[in-house]
Amino acid sequence: MLKKVYCLLTLLLGLFAAAPAQNPRDQWVDSVFQTLDEDAKIGQLFMIPVYAKSNDNYLEELRSAIRNHQPGGLIIMDGGPVQISQIQSQVRDIAAAPLILGINAANGLGNTLDSTMTFTTPMRMGAIRDDRLIYEVGAEIARQMKVLGLHINFAPPAEVLTATRFDTLERSFGDNRNNIAAKAVAYIRGLQDQGVLACAQNFPLKGLTVVELKKDELPVIQASIDSAETYPYRMMLRAGIGGILTASTEFPLFFEKKRVARKNRFPPSVLSSIYAGQWLRTNMNYDGLVFVNARDIARSSGSLRDGEAEALAFEAGNDMILFPDQIGASIRRIRRLVRKDPRFAALLDEKVRKILATKYELGLHNHKTTPSYEIARSLDTDYARQLQRRLLERSVTVVRNELAILPLRFLEDRKFATVTIGLPAPNTFTDITDKYVIAEHFVASSDSIAELADRLKSFTTIIVGLFADPNNYAPVMEQLARLQADQEIILAVFGSPLWLTSLQQFTTVIEAYEAGPMGQIVPQSIFGALATDGMLPLTVGSYASGSGDVLQSLQRLGYSYPEDVELDGRVLEKIASIAEEAITMQATPGCYVLVARKGKVVYEKAFGHLTYDTLTPVTDKTIYDLASVTKVAATLQAVMFLYDRGLIDIYRKASYYLPRLRNSNKRDFTLKDILTHQAGLWPFLPFWAQTMKGGQYLPGYYDTIASNRFPYLVAEGLYANAAIRDSVWSWVVTSRVREKPVRTPYDYRYSDMGFYILQQLAETMLNQPMEEFLQQNLYEPLGATSMGYLPIRRFPKEMIAPTERDSLFRKRLLVGTVHDQGAALVGGIAGHAGLFSNANDLAKLAQMLLQEGYYGGIRYYRPETVRLFTRKQFDTSRRGLGWDKAAQSDWNSPTSLFASPSTFGHTGFTGTCVWVDPEFDLVYVFLSNRVHPKMTNNKLLSLNIRSRIQDVIYQSIFSYCTKTRPVHDAGTPLAYRTQLETLNSNLK
Repeated sequence: MLKKVYCLLTLLLGLFAAAPAQNPRDQWVDSVFQTLDEDAKIGQLFMIPVYAKSNDNYLEELRSAIRNHQPGGLIIMDGGPVQISQIQSQVRDIAAAPLILGINAANGLGNTLDSTMTFTTPMRMGAIRDDRLIYEVGAEIARQMKVLGLHINFAPPAEVLTATRFDTLERSFGDNRNNIAAKAVAYIRGLQDQGVLACAQNFPLKGLTVVELKKDELPVIQASIDSAETYPYRMMLRAGIGGILTASTEFPLFFEKKRVARKNRFPPSVLSSIYAGQWLRTNMNYDGLVFVNARDIARSSGSLRDGEAEALAFEAGNDMILFPDQIGASIRRIRRLVRKDPRFAALLDEKVRKILATKYELGLHNHKTTPSYEIARSLDTDYARQLQRRLLERSVTVVRNELAILPLRFLEDRKFATVTIGLPAPNTFTDITDKYVIAEHFVASSDSIAELADRLKSFTTIIVGLFADPNNYAPVMEQLARLQADQEIILAVFGSPLWLTSLQQFTTVIEAYEAGPMGQIVPQSIFGALATDGMLPLTVGSYASGSGDVLQSLQRLGYSYPEDVELDGRVLEKIASIAEEAITMQATPGCYVLVARKGKVVYEKAFGHLTYDTLTPVTDKTIYDLASVTKVAATLQAVMFLYDRGLIDIYRKASYYLPRLRNSNKRDFTLKDILTHQAGLWPFLPFWAQTMKGGQYLPGYYDTIASNRFPYLVAEGLYANAAIRDSVWSWVVTSRVREKPVRTPYDYRYSDMGFYILQQLAETMLNQPMEEFLQQNLYEPLGATSMGYLPIRRFPKEMIAPTERDSLFRKRLLVGTVHDQGAALVGGIAGHAGLFSNANDLAKLAQMLLQEGYYGGIRYYRPETVRLFTRKQFDTSRRGLGWDKAAQSDWNSPTSLFASPSTFGHTGFTGTCVWVDPEFDLVYVFLSNRVHPKMTNNKLLSLNIRSRIQDVIYQSIFSYCTKTRPVHDAGTPLAYRTQLETLNSNLK
């Protein structure tokens, strides 16, 4: 007997062991399901709206509705992040089952919530070729939703835009079904890979036939679809979308029998909404959640009683019902159905379990909250803003480029104007254009177009910014189109692509889709700072959907914000306090600081005034005397050009190229030794003193009036003799050199004298004045319009920072003429000093060198030439060929101690510097007039202003690197690329 009992127990234990254990999801679903009474189960079918901006009375009514009816979820309609978090905490304890929270965040949380981010419209997403960016948008929106505890995004929109549905323009990816499908699939995968359920809106049925209609029962329906219109939905279904919201659509109904037609009381808008889910399950084997908008059903049929629309949606087998008008009445109607018919009782249990399982999969079983003090920081991340910026940049569409004008590669032979339509000037569009070229700016109106057309005739290139509907400016557009016969007209459209219908007569057209930040981005596309590969998302007139030229970047400087190039903007704000310290301590009356990284200027700010006793502020157009930065920004550029073309050998003696040196004490000095300041030249010789005696000018050297005999501008109202340059060259040739022991090389000693020689070398080999050569071959092609010698001859005095009030030599305030006495003596054009520039143009030259000789689509030097000249040449000196370098771990370094060994640049006596760090992809420009009013003011040096500012730049890089950035834990770009390629091949 005991043996039989033992065998039975063994058998039972074996059976229990073989039975599969219930998985955690099903366990949780069962545990919650058992706690729900009949009304609470019915309540799970509903999602009710929440208006977080409402008063306390409304919020108490909301709590009461949740307590009494136990809805399955809430739909967030407005409010801010903290309000949403607070509402959740107030209702969480009264919900029998965790509440699923939904929101319409197709463009980002900013679609619905205050103080949150909107990325861009679906229409602009439709213009982006790279669908991986759309995936990133979905993933980032999902991450932000999870910060706020939100679970369903009622997105993406997937309607195919048609000529009769332009009212949905901004809510659509466009009119090409393949593009819409690719965008929609990328978007939902981004959402769902991060644990947020995507619910595509407005799935449409296009044809319904009512087969049978019985009392107290739903009609028997045969449905059909438009295969083209539903194509994107079918692709999303294949991709595993978690939710579909059906559309309420108007179209003719068909009936199998006249009797049925007479008895039918349901309009097609109601039937299409409640039966679409049934069609999806039957024909597409869809097992996700089907949502129905009860508000649409009730609105479409005024004959329905309270709760009837919701009951119809339940009867038709839909899973969740949004916006119930009277949730209490709806629950009562469904309760009667459930108690009357066991089929509906089973259907209710099935739907509730399905909803609970979805809640589990969305993580509602393990609720996590973000502390309110962390919400803002968690939402507004650097990554999110970078993504937003990339979307804007990648959406710019070159709709037409018939003359291949874009991007503008050659600048020097063009005269530019801008014309703004529908917006005052100056504006961001004109300001950024000014960063690239000198342009005259006009505002067009229909009243003034005839006069404006005459004024525009002198310009070769006219960039038009259209900020208003062209139909309201028809005379303006017609006149501008006529100018195309003789001039280049570039039309940038900052508005709806539908405007293109009226603009088909233009040969060069860019579509920006909106204004705002695009005013900054589009000029960068025009001038080649940004690559342009957007495509038109819909067909407009003769402009076909999918069209758009792909233009490569010319690698000109762009303009953005610090985090876009991995700098911490908050750290960069410390620059201001250092600059203000310099001004407060009277180290300089004003200064300008520019920082560029990864090809983009991300910090540029003016501080102070031009002098201590005026109110003229420093601006981005202020031109400064660069002093010894001239050595590398002018003379060295000519020398590099000669070397790059094989016209000189830096290991040869300078006397090989300059015969006058052969009988001098400089006959054996090599170009390399001169460039590295190791030739033994005397550091400085005051040649100007040889033209004066007792504080007075010697006869024959100067005059107060310019003439053939006295052509060289020394200072305002002072001109030097025509023979002075020959005299100075003779003095250089015969000047003394440093002494040294025999058979030992000279050590490093900084000297201006070598650059007198190098200027003479350049002009001899080029057979052209150096300033003309540089202007024609470097500064003008670069678009460095302010850079050059003697700016007083090209620019108003108000644009130029004064330097010293010279009491020894020129006896006046120096404005627009060089501060250095030696350079002034020869008319302001010298190898060691005399160059002027604003910060932006100096940064262009620096960026060209950072890019190893390439800028704006032009190669100025071979990369190996730049590498040779910018690298350290001797172990005993930090110098490159002409360039100064960072001195590692040396407090006397001219740079920040954080600068990499590859850093090169130069400082200037007037309080300037430019530094390029290839390792950090960094350009730093500091310009000031610290020698005003007296050059003996050394506070800029003693306070170490320039290097301290440079320290902050590196600290901002390091700070950014330590920031925690969001990690999208699924759908990595590499894995997603493979998925996307498979999808695209299927679409084709």
